Amino acid sequence: MQFKHLALLALMAGVALDASAANRPAGYTTICTEGKTCTVAANTMVAYGRSDQFTYKVLSGSFVCGEVTFGAGTKVAGGTNECSISSTASSSSVASSAKSSAAASSAAASSAAVASSSKASSSAVSSSKASSASSAAATSATVTLSAWPGCPAYVNVGAADTVPLTASITVPAGTTYDGGGRRFQLSNGGQAEGQPPVFLLEEGASLRNAVIGNLAADGVHCVGNCSVYNVWWEDLGEDAATAKGASGTTMRVDCGGAFLGTDKTFQHNGQGTLHITRFVADNWKSKGGKFYRSCGDCTGNKGPRTVIIENSRIHNHQTIVGVNSAYSNGSPADKATLRNVLLLRWNGEIEVCSTFTGVEKGSGSSSEKGAEWNTSTCNLTAADVTAIDKTGGSKKTGIAPGNGPDPAPVNRIQENWNY
Repeated sequence: MQFKHLALLALMAGVALDASAANRPAGYTTICTEGKTCTVAANTMVAYGRSDQFTYKVLSGSFVCGEVTFGAGTKVAGGTNECSISSTASSSSVASSAKSSAAASSAAASSAAVASSSKASSSAVSSSKASSASSAAATSATVTLSAWPGCPAYVNVGAADTVPLTASITVPAGTTYDGGGRRFQLSNGGQAEGQPPVFLLEEGASLRNAVIGNLAADGVHCVGNCSVYNVWWEDLGEDAATAKGASGTTMRVDCGGAFLGTDKTFQHNGQGTLHITRFVADNWKSKGGKFYRSCGDCTGNKGPRTVIIENSRIHNHQTIVGVNSAYSNGSPADKATLRNVLLLRWNGEIEVCSTFTGVEKGSGSSSEKGAEWNTSTCNLTAADVTAIDKTGGSKKTGIAPGNGPDPAPVNRIQENWNY
């Protein structure tokens, strides 16, 4: 009776009545309902909720679909909450202990309603697929550099492996989230301040093998010790990643790449260390921006911050690192260490290590002091930098001399690039 009633309503109204669509994020599949036990593969991101309101958590093995797992206050009133996972999640043992005939009837009713209304409306699900396909097409040509030798290659995945999100994915303390090479899309993608991250890494968390598409929001936030391995940002939003850990913590970024930035690629707001290795980046459209910036005017802004960049290729950035060699409140200066970095920019000089005076929010602007070499703040020499000129010498990468000799005696090689 319930089945016939739903189908009849769908036909009469001429709209999609997929009861489960609003109870799971677009691109997700329901695996069990409130109070039932589900089983998922290791490190699977699970959404819990209904009516387009969800709480996300990375889970492994069996769990109860409810507040006992997702926390008090996460249940959405007004109906049955559901637990769902990405339709492309590779889980070999997704199961529900709830196999009652009532659940089966409900699933059949939902399917019938979708089928009966498919001609009348594209529905939220097909809309999501169209959006994902558009995003995949929009980002397929943005990655201009190959992975650093020894790192996994970037793979341009299609719409089937694009995951639309409605909220940030929080990776709990001490756990690892493996994106399986899928593309994740959240919101915006512009330079607006205050956007949420696509991934929020808690203390000791790790993120691996993920692509962040052109709806990049504020990329990745790390609130303590964390690691990011083989993550590719196809089109930067506010920033690629932000290190927010306290003194003594380290955010490690190894392999992967970031593209199409206009302002900052890596932002450092905490007081710990940001260590970047075997990374590639290219702001080929804007031909500007900073690869790394120690915050110039954060609330309670203070140092020291430490950044280490090794074995990396960075194209079309005006500044590689911007660090605070002094703070207006007298806190210790930052320190940047660069080793074996390859740089290309054919439309103006690169400031490899630019120094600033950091200030606290509301007390003026952070002022630039100039580029430095081989100082307590800028731990690098010309031997640590390789400038890339165009084959034949028609275009050259300029390096700002700062406090060193002009021209800076960096290593030079020639390559062909269509800039």
